[in-house]
Amino acid sequence: HGVFVGGDDFKSGQTKMKSVLVDFLINAGIKPRSIVSYNHLGNNDGKNLAAPEQFRSKEISKSNVVDDMVAANSILYAKDEHPDHTVVIKYVPYVGD
Repeated sequence: HGVFVGGDDFKSGQTKMKSVLVDFLINAGIKPRSIVSYNHLGNNDGKNLAAPEQFRSKEISKSNVVDDMVAANSILYAKDEHPDHTVVIKYVPYVGD
């Protein structure tokens, strides 16, 4: 489908891109208050993640990337403070594998 390769799994690298951007912002002293991640998957991963219990597991793992960076910066974020972080995963069959 002519998409670029950028992630650990040779997909688009949305989580990788988010982690690089959040790390850059936090290290520059800029405090992200809200982060929204959109993933459009057309393979079996997308189909399987349409099930709420499967999605929840993936949502937690994708959110942990940001949580770890925030927890490491006590200057910008108070203890137990974190940005509003939403992960959206949609099954889009046309995207393919």
